[in-house]
Amino acid sequence: MDQSISKKIALLNQTTLDSLAEVNILKIIERFTETGLKILGANFGFAWWKNPEDDKYKLAYKSPNTPYEPKLPREHGGNFMAEKNKTPIFVEKTIKENYEKKYDVSPYMESYAIIPIIYKNYLYGNLVICFKKEHIFTDEDKELSASLGNTTAQTIIIHRFIEQEHKALKKAEMLKYTWKLLKEEKLKTEFIANATHELRTPLAIIKGNVDLATKGDHKKLKSTKSALRAIDHEIKHLVKIISDLTLMTSSNVWESNSKIVYKKVNLKSLVAHVAVRSKALAYKNKISIIAKNIPNIFIFGDKKYLEKMLFNLVKNSITYNKKNGYTKITVEETKDNFVTINITDNGIGISKKDLPRIFERFYRANKSRSSYARTGLGLAIVKWIAEIHGGEVFVKSIKNKGSVFSVSLPIEKIKEI
Repeated sequence: MDQSISKKIALLNQTTLDSLAEVNILKIIERFTETGLKILGANFGFAWWKNPEDDKYKLAYKSPNTPYEPKLPREHGGNFMAEKNKTPIFVEKTIKENYEKKYDVSPYMESYAIIPIIYKNYLYGNLVICFKKEHIFTDEDKELSASLGNTTAQTIIIHRFIEQEHKALKKAEMLKYTWKLLKEEKLKTEFIANATHELRTPLAIIKGNVDLATKGDHKKLKSTKSALRAIDHEIKHLVKIISDLTLMTSSNVWESNSKIVYKKVNLKSLVAHVAVRSKALAYKNKISIIAKNIPNIFIFGDKKYLEKMLFNLVKNSITYNKKNGYTKITVEETKDNFVTINITDNGIGISKKDLPRIFERFYRANKSRSSYARTGLGLAIVKWIAEIHGGEVFVKSIKNKGSVFSVSLPIEKIKEI
């Protein structure tokens, strides 16, 4: 029985959620192979895993009803074509003359699709989805196939990240640390729990959106593509979270500025962009964002990191503000060719007890700010970005009256260290 596109996407989405609990990558591939059979209405299938050590394929999974033993992919065959082109291959009619004798699949199937498990040009293998009778692949089938391959690869990335964090935690538990290191490891353990939550939340949002979409009309291809684009957007958001968490937990990045690319940055444009990005969150929290009369000042720095620093501060101000409060951004040139960016709010403020420690990695205040689930790294990142740009960050705050976060940066170009 045919399924609506929204139900197919929901099934693909649920597979992503379920796969995070699997013990290894081969089980993830098994789940997605079976899901591929269901959403494409196929009869059987199998999957090839590409070993990174020798760059050779091995059979990762085959469905129980597969009528033959799949042969290792031949050079220049369909699997290698899918790998080279980085897109699925669809064969609607198998012809015996097109295959070598030992690779002839015509007795077992009439049509098949080879779907690369790929993300950002990195290939993990291929899913092979087979039909006993001739199958005409629709545009919807092709969109779903591409999404199936990409989502499988992205889920493997997420699973590996979580697995690495758990392994690191187990290793840490076996070692004898000094009192200082033990204290930090305890904070890291709390961070891992929060990080896992951050990964699961977008996935839950995807599923919620799909459930809502099932109530609409998804018969048109335009709706299909729109739904798939929405899923793809959330998956990319997940990958971004992983990238940020990798940055935050890397021991080297906190002591190195080798990844910083210095270019001329217009602070007026940067503030305007961050203000626009923050509007949705501010509207939701009924917070006014004020960013007027920003001077046309240029500094030299990495625009990506400077935007992250400023956005973290504005987001922080909105999150810990009061209903109908405000977040004000001002920029002023100070003495000695420095510029100061101020983010002022009339929110809940920070207690005197917590104020000296808010820029520490993994630190989260225990009382006034603990009701907001965070990883405890946002302000530490702000401090790091300010310092590798030759500046500094400081804060003034009064409990229940508001806070002012200020970042001082040099206007002149920073010399390479």
